[in-house]
Amino acid sequence: MHFDEGLSARYKGDSTKLVTKGVRGKSASEKLTEEGLVKFSARVSIQESCLTKIVGSVGRQVEVVKSYNDPDGPQWQYSLFGNPNDPETFRRRCKIAETLVEKNFDLAFQVIYEFNLPAVDIYAGVAASLAERKKGSQLTEFFRNIKGTIDDDDWDQVLGAAINVYANKHKERPDRLIDMLTSSHRKVLACVVCGRLKSAFQIASRSGSVADVQYVAHQLVSCRPEPIKPLGYEG
Repeated sequence: MHFDEGLSARYKGDSTKLVTKGVRGKSASEKLTEEGLVKFSARVSIQESCLTKIVGSVGRQVEVVKSYNDPDGPQWQYSLFGNPNDPETFRRRCKIAETLVEKNFDLAFQVIYEFNLPAVDIYAGVAASLAERKKGSQLTEFFRNIKGTIDDDDWDQVLGAAINVYANKHKERPDRLIDMLTSSHRKVLACVVCGRLKSAFQIASRSGSVADVQYVAHQLVSCRPEPIKPLGYEG
C-alpha cells in the first residue's frame, strides 16, 4: 500500500509539474507575443511620426522657396535643412525666418517654432528694419501679427527696437508705438529717449516708481535733450 500510494503521489506530483510547466510556458509565450506586438506597434508609430515630420519639413521648404520667388538665386541660401548644432545652419534659419516675417508671417511662425529659433530676437530685428525703412503700415501689420504670440516683456522689447530707431536715427517721436508699450518703466525710458521728459515724469509719478521718478529728474537736471519732432506715423 505504501509503495502504491507513494507511486501514485509521485505520478500525480510529476503530472502536476508537467501541467504547470506547460501552462507557464504557454503564458510566457503569449506574454512575449504581446510584448513583441507592443514594441512593433510603437516602432511603426515612431516611423510614421518621423515620416510625417519629414514630409512636413519638405513641404515647408517648398513654401519657403516659393516665398522668396528667386529662381535664379542660389537655392542653398533658402535651405532649412542642416545640422541643428551647426552655427551656420542656425544663422541661415534665423535669416530666413526674419525675411519670411515680412513675406509670409504664418510660414515664418511655423519655421521659428519648428526649429526652436529665438522668436523675440528675430521679431526685434524685423521691427528695427521696418522702422529704419520707415515702413509704418507694414510695422502696424507686423505688430498685429505677433500680438499674443509673445509675453508682455518680449512685446515691449520688440517695440523698443523700433522706437530706438525712430528716436535715434530719424529723430522722430513714435508716440503711438510708445503708447503700445505695456510696462510703465519701458514707457518712461522710451519717452526719455524721445525727449518727452515731461511725459516720462508723469508716467513715472503715476506708476509710483521712485527709481523712475529719480531717473527722469536726473535727466531733467543733467541734460538738455535735442528736440525731436513728432512722428507722422500712420497705422
